[in-house]
Amino acid sequence: MKQNNGANVVLLLAALSAGLLFDPMGFLRMALAASVMHEAGHILLYSLCTHSLPRLAPSLGGISLRMDKLLTRKQEAAVICAGPLVNFLAAACMFLSAWHKASYGLYFFAAVHLCMGLYNCLPFGVLDGARLLALLVPARGLPILERFQRAGLCVFLTLAGLAALLAPLPFEARCAAALAPCYLLLQQAGRRRT
Repeated sequence: MKQNNGANVVLLLAALSAGLLFDPMGFLRMALAASVMHEAGHILLYSLCTHSLPRLAPSLGGISLRMDKLLTRKQEAAVICAGPLVNFLAAACMFLSAWHKASYGLYFFAAVHLCMGLYNCLPFGVLDGARLLALLVPARGLPILERFQRAGLCVFLTLAGLAALLAPLPFEARCAAALAPCYLLLQQAGRRRT
């Protein structure tokens, strides 16, 4: 298990290094900053609920949080919602700030936060939306929910792939459309192994 984590860390760092080398618009840097803020929202609320920090576990899709302490359903729902909420609040603050003093960089960073919050609300894969939905569905309905989520993931992957190939988008937007489903697939693969 430790060797697998070591390989995951090396692969993750290699992917980040390559991405940062070919990031002329700063999109990856902004996405990483928005990701850190998103995860900080989860960590902060988890720490407030349990008075301890979650473990960080590297995977091919990034760094995931391992919450070892038991939470009530309400606490778990609040911890899940905290990440997207941080992104939405940051996006709102940045849009308001850019409205008073126009800045393309600030608008773009606000858009990255908004997209990250919305993306994490999708109801499939390992995203926050899927975890929240699983909390709300009774235990006997979970197998049906998982089938719907797999079907939704297939539709999402197909649409994102078509957007990456066919849509009249700039190269960077095509890459983002291709990377979104790749992230979900990597996270799903990492989840099956653990």
